[in-house]
Amino acid sequence: MACPPIITGDEFLLRTLSHIDCQAQLIGSYGYQALGQPGSPASILVATLLTLFIAFFGIRLMFGPGPAARDVVFDVIKIGIVLTLAFSWPAFRTVVYDLTLKGPAEVASVIQSSSGNGPALGFAERLQEADNAIVQLTTVGSGRNAAALIDDENPGNSFRSAAIEDDTGFGSARLLYLASMMGTLGLLRIGAGILLALAPVAAGLFFFTQTRGIFAGWLRGLVFTFAGSVGATIVLAVQLAVIEPWLADALNVRGLGYATPAAPTELFAIMLAFAGVQIAMLWLLARVVFYRGWLTLPDIPEPLQSWNERRVPLMGSDEREQPTILRAEKISDAVETTVRRERLIESHRLVTGPGSTQSSSASGQQVGLSPQSRLGSSYRRSSLRGSRAARQRDRNS
Repeated sequence: MACPPIITGDEFLLRTLSHIDCQAQLIGSYGYQALGQPGSPASILVATLLTLFIAFFGIRLMFGPGPAARDVVFDVIKIGIVLTLAFSWPAFRTVVYDLTLKGPAEVASVIQSSSGNGPALGFAERLQEADNAIVQLTTVGSGRNAAALIDDENPGNSFRSAAIEDDTGFGSARLLYLASMMGTLGLLRIGAGILLALAPVAAGLFFFTQTRGIFAGWLRGLVFTFAGSVGATIVLAVQLAVIEPWLADALNVRGLGYATPAAPTELFAIMLAFAGVQIAMLWLLARVVFYRGWLTLPDIPEPLQSWNERRVPLMGSDEREQPTILRAEKISDAVETTVRRERLIESHRLVTGPGSTQSSSASGQQVGLSPQSRLGSSYRRSSLRGSRAARQRDRNS
């Protein structure tokens, strides 16, 4: 498929835009098929990444915790997406290629028709007709006498000054018109073709988390070229809606033999303004497409916080809860130690019977020094405290 050659004359802009669009389609289609065919470096890279992905998945099944059902389904879908983007040209052409290169024109035509900025059909022809009108106006000029004297009755006075000469004004305006249009559309269309051609390589990077950011950047680039093409077309439609009646009126006035001294300045101002609008539009869309995260509300200023919130000490929640947890643990340990000691003394008393105090004290010491006691419990009381009357009553009973 050969792109139309660019020639000078009445079809310069039309052929240039057609050639740029043709080059974008060639780069996107033939570049993708060249990288996606078997044996190409891109296909080898994708096959290697797929092998590593399956190998890591098997290792995780054998030695690591088993993946959840959702993870397994997501991994299977991921493999299907990568293989479709990398090696299936019919599916890729329908889902991605046509949407990126042909979708912006359809979306822009719908917006353009509904907004009343002229017919959507033949948009490139309208751009070429506007350029031909600028060339025709440059040829006939503004009709003013730039070399006229300020005062014809007094020779020697200076000539009338002009803000912008005819050749400078009309020539600069046409230069801005052609350069801004071809530069913007060339950037978006050729950039889209390059991204489409690199789809097999970018698809393989979707397997792993470490390289998934590059795939996300590739996808964001396609979205930017789509949105930028729509935005550039809408801006050009508004520009045509402004300059088409202006050029028709200027040529009509010059055809009647009247001068249009303000035409060079007006046309140059219009073209310069819309060139700046094109650049600002691309910057705005890039900020929207490449923005990361959600908008967050600012922190509440200190005077607006409640008095109770300001009374809370600057301490983390873990630091406030830690003393309470340690104290509860100490209390539970002490209660457990006391209950264990009482059970041991009671069992020893039932075995030996109501013996002497020395035997009970000795047994209490042995219990206190038993290996089961915790560290620091050797000098604690090992027997129940009782009065002399209680001990006498126990002997008599």
